[in-house]
Amino acid sequence: MKTQSLVKNLMSFTGVLGTAAAISLTLSFSNAHAQDKQLAIGATSQASSLYAYHVALAQVLNEKLPNINFSVVETGGGLDNSRRLQQKQVDLGMMAEPDVYEYYKGLGPFEGKANPDLRTLWLTTPLAYLSVVGADTGIESISDLNGKEFNGGGRGSGTERATFEAFGALGVKPDWFRTGMGDAVTAFKDRRVVGFSKAGPPDSPDSAILDAQTARPVKILDWTDEEIAKVQQEYPHFDFMKVKDTPYGTGPMTLRVVFLTWGATTDMSENDAYDIFKTVVENVDKVAESYPAVKGLDIVAQTLERAQTPLHPGVVKYLKEQGKEIPDRLMPPELKK
Repeated sequence: MKTQSLVKNLMSFTGVLGTAAAISLTLSFSNAHAQDKQLAIGATSQASSLYAYHVALAQVLNEKLPNINFSVVETGGGLDNSRRLQQKQVDLGMMAEPDVYEYYKGLGPFEGKANPDLRTLWLTTPLAYLSVVGADTGIESISDLNGKEFNGGGRGSGTERATFEAFGALGVKPDWFRTGMGDAVTAFKDRRVVGFSKAGPPDSPDSAILDAQTARPVKILDWTDEEIAKVQQEYPHFDFMKVKDTPYGTGPMTLRVVFLTWGATTDMSENDAYDIFKTVVENVDKVAESYPAVKGLDIVAQTLERAQTPLHPGVVKYLKEQGKEIPDRLMPPELKK
């Protein structure tokens, strides 16, 4: 009996030790997981196709960088992400170049609100500001819009601001029809305006323009070299791009564009920026499975060619390892000291 009792007590004691070990292991795992770094990615509205890019991006980053937990934050887009970065509500976010440059320098809508701590991580695809007019209006150039009823983009939007600034640099003064994008398209279809500005992909149709085409044929206005020179004299950071064609059958033309840009601030460590950029560069096609627009895109070349705001030191480190030359405009101040 004593022997049975002793065995029973030993088994009980062993069970306690086993339970304690299991609890200890669970707590150790939980603590290790809790110690993972948390980084929030400022995205855009879930209604935007770009939101899918951010979800795919976070999945790849979480898979490749297990020591960091990346989460996607739905936001109001580029301008909202700029504000959230400064207020430390997100750690990296989508914006657009040259808007990032304006925020960095305190230009345009950011006058008096410069954020010298902004740093570029990478750039992807362009977005064009398309000046759309009725093909039946006889309007052939931007200067022909002088005095005509024209919508510059959704009221209060970045497109409207971009249109006002570029047209202003040319001295072109339409009779601005300021309203939301939906009302602008309706006004175009009803022939109350000659046209409107719309941000859209340069290589795939925009739904608002397709809607406008159901009522009357459209024409996309070209930018001449002379017009570009005038605009860039006042806004040297505004970007333009030549294309062989557009989704609207225009043939070769020049478009005013912005490039989708992901940025952070100097709060992000060099190691984290290095790991993030390396992962983004080396997994483009995996992300493209969910967001085909970036398939085959050379992130390194795009970033070096089109970025205007200084790169994050972690990005510079990766590029130098690849033997790339960094333009002086992209070298962060902290690496010039």
